[in-house]
This record gives sequence, structure tokens and C-alpha cells, in this order.
Amino acid sequence: MTNHSSKSLKKFIDFFHYRAINSLTANDFIIGGKNIICEIDESKFKKYEDFWIVGGVERTEKKKCFFVLTDNREAMTLKRIIKQHVKERSIIHTDKWHGYSHLESLNMKHRRVNHSKNRIEKGTGVHTNNIEGLWNGVKLNIKSRNRNRNLIEKHLKEFIWRRKHRDNLFNVFINCLI
Repeated sequence: MTNHSSKSLKKFIDFFHYRAINSLTANDFIIGGKNIICEIDESKFKKYEDFWIVGGVERTEKKKCFFVLTDNREAMTLKRIIKQHVKERSIIHTDKWHGYSHLESLNMKHRRVNHSKNRIEKGTGVHTNNIEGLWNGVKLNIKSRNRNRNLIEKHLKEFIWRRKHRDNLFNVFINCLI
């Protein structure tokens, strides 16, 4: 269709990924703030791979998000990741996984939903539906062959870049090429 070889097109796509990902700043991976609800969850993208992805999304118009590859989802690991990527005074919504215990020590409000009973916690309205939907969107956009430790981080960063610039994607894309 373009009269260019697939090798040339692959080089162009790799160049675009590089430029887009490197235009992200440290602030692009930090969510939340005073009284902003941030949903946090972890996901395994391949059944037999030895890593997890911890992610978070804020409930704002921007819907900022972050993703971190990690070898485990234990309490100390999750606490460290949340401390790095979620601003103090945020309101954290998680499921009841024991790894999310003691998050209040991070100067954040922590609310939990018991998914074995319901998707939305009765009486409080606490849920993690946004992060669950985010996982679905990410998994739809990343082909299963790219869901390995060596390739996935680049695709997750591209997802963040696309989300950040979703209202002006074409112009930002052109500016990345300049």
C-alpha cells in the first residue's frame, strides 16, 4: 500500500515509538492529588510469564494512568510502587488483595471493595471498575505476542502517550517527528 518494504515500515514505527515514549516526562507517570480517587490493581498479561503489571488510573477528566512491571505483588512492592506513582492525599481504591494492606501510612485514604462479594461495595460505592476497564483496553491494544517482559513496557508507555494526547493525537504525532 505504501510501496515501502515491511522492514522500512518497522523502522518508522520503532522511530515513532522512541520519539513518543521519550517525550513523556516523569509527571506523566504520577497520578492523583488531594481528594482525587485513584484506582490501583495488578494484572498478569500472560499466564506463564514471571512478572506482574501494577497499574493505576485517576478518576478525573484526564484519566491519567501509570504501569509498572514487577516480579511480585506483595505488600512491600505494592506500597513502594504506589508511593512513587500516586500523590499524597489521594484516595486509593483497591480490591481486598492482602498486598494492599497498610496503605494509610502513605498519607492517603484507602478504601477497598470485596470482589468475591460484588463489583461495587454496598453502602460506600467503592469500586475498581475504571482500572479493570483500563486493563481490558490495554490488553486489546497490545497483541499477545508483544506481552512479554522485553516488549510490553514500550507498548504500555505508548498507551500512556496516546491517552495523554488523545484530543490532539495527529498534531502531537507530527511534532514528534520533527
